[in-house]
Amino acid sequence: MNQIDIHTDWYSPNTKVGTGFDRRSSNNGLLAIMYGSLERAHHFNWLNAGRTLVDKTYIQLLFQAKQLPVIGVTHHDIALQLELFVRANLQPIWADIDKMNSVKKQKITIRLINIAASTLFGSRHQAQAASWLLFYLCPQLPIFPITDHLHYALIQNNAVTPSDKPYQATDCYQDYQVSAKALYEKLQPLIYCAQPTASYGNAKEQAIVNSILMNSDWWKRHCFLHYLLILES
Repeated sequence: MNQIDIHTDWYSPNTKVGTGFDRRSSNNGLLAIMYGSLERAHHFNWLNAGRTLVDKTYIQLLFQAKQLPVIGVTHHDIALQLELFVRANLQPIWADIDKMNSVKKQKITIRLINIAASTLFGSRHQAQAASWLLFYLCPQLPIFPITDHLHYALIQNNAVTPSDKPYQATDCYQDYQVSAKALYEKLQPLIYCAQPTASYGNAKEQAIVNSILMNSDWWKRHCFLHYLLILES
């Protein structure tokens, strides 16, 4: 695996965002501003002084960095709906996620992606945007963002057929999640790359990111996506 590229993406601003110098658009930055916002809110009893838990600017950065399609909903509206989504669906379980077994985490992941697609982006067929958003908001959960490279890999491994759109079915994310997780586990011996440390933000913000990197498989899942990208390049 090309470790230089994946670590460059971790530390460096995304050149697709703005003028290419905003460090919040790096993978380190996105994890810090998304997950970090919720983790800090959790430590302060979910109080946020009248502001939205996740700023609309952060959502805009994510959409630009991951080149997500415009979906007819403003970033401002997404941020407002995300506030309601977090308080209804994440706040009640946030402290207990780490105690859940893998089966329960997977069920919750599928449910959250489906709810987020409908309530934040207006349609259950918007699982791609929902999966990318929750990938950075909830690194404790086994979320696999929908990408063309992962979809192609699932076809190559006979997990889906070329005509299938598993993330657009009635349970829009379920088949995709189950198939992606199986492929991820199959390719584990091939996808290891050295875990980085946080460099974005102040000491507390870096500590939050370093803790989730140490205590979840988020970085391995990120490496998995990068490995599939390299296979197609």
